[in-house]
Formats: sequence, structure tokens, C-alpha cells
Amino acid sequence: MAADDGSVMLSAGEGKTVSFSGNRVRSIHGQPGGAYSAVEWASEPGIPGTPLHVHRETDEAFYVLEGTFGFQAGERAFEGAAGTFVFVPRGLDHAYWNAGKTPAKMLITISPPGFGRYFGELAEGLETAGDDEQAAIGVRKALSEKST
Repeated sequence: MAADDGSVMLSAGEGKTVSFSGNRVRSIHGQPGGAYSAVEWASEPGIPGTPLHVHRETDEAFYVLEGTFGFQAGERAFEGAAGTFVFVPRGLDHAYWNAGKTPAKMLITISPPGFGRYFGELAEGLETAGDDEQAAIGVRKALSEKST
């Protein structure tokens, strides 16, 4: 909940949540004109993460809260357990996925804000695509071109 003084406090579980492909994304913070947005990314084991992609206008920082995520940033690939921090500057190809055998969760900070709408549009597009893998690839490609 936002206060008149600009502070924001959310209780556990508050914030808009979208789910797709075994991943759950909860919007924690992001205001127009702000410096960043923050989302919580939760992923089930064995679920593919993001395809390799690049953002032309946003930097992303990842902090693993639970489990183990795999990351690729440029040519580097590695696994990060709880407590791992990864920063990916705009313009660098990257991907992430649950690399463990248990559910995993991380906090993603995106700067500048405004990218959160992408996750909602992705969830809607993938639901429409259903089991059609080519349609799902088309949804991701179209949104990536729109959002970079």
C-alpha cells in the first residue's frame, strides 16, 4: 500500500501475480517516474526459464532467495544458490532458469521501471497459445521486439 509520503509497504503475498509455464511472477514495486521496479520470480523445478534475450533499455539485477537458479549472461553460464547476486546491464544477452530439484525464488530489480506489464502480456499470450509451441515462440518474439 502506498502512503502520502511516497513510502510503499506490501504484506506477504500482496501485489499483482501472473503465472505462466510453471513460473509465477509477483509485482512488488514499480511506479511511473520511479528509479526501478521489483518483481518476485518463483519457479518450479524442471521448468524452462526464459529464452536467451536482451533488453535495450533496462538493466536487471537478480538476488536468489531460495533454491538454485541457472544464469547465462553473455558468454558466462553458472548456477547460483540462495544469496547469489547477478547484475545484467542493458544490451547483454541473458537467460535464467530453475537449475535445482526444488522450487526456487528470486527478487528481480529492473531499472528503469515499466517492464512489469510485459509479464502480464506474456501470461495472456501464452494462455491463448495453449499447447502450440510455435504460437508460444511467436508470442515471446513479438513481446520481446515490443519491449526491447
